[in-house]
Amino acid sequence: MRPEDLMTEEIQKEREYNASEEFRLGEYIYMGMGLVGDHRVCIAVAYKIGYCVKKSLQFILADSNVKFTHINKVRVGDTEACQRFEVQQP
Repeated sequence: MRPEDLMTEEIQKEREYNASEEFRLGEYIYMGMGLVGDHRVCIAVAYKIGYCVKKSLQFILADSNVKFTHINKVRVGDTEACQRFEVQQP
């Protein structure tokens, strides 16, 4: 499985935003979220969404008990997500 296999159109658009002049590194973090049974867990944190997908994929490939569900975009310093990106399920 490749990171591209999990990316929706919405995630691809965010990757394009991350590569644009408008994007300011360090303004947001992306948190790869998953489930272990019924327990919600954070499986990756990154400054760019593409890297978050890559690290989340490594986690789910290492442990079949973890299901990668979505990515939260959080403004640094905030405690609530400002955007949520669903991932494509394999």
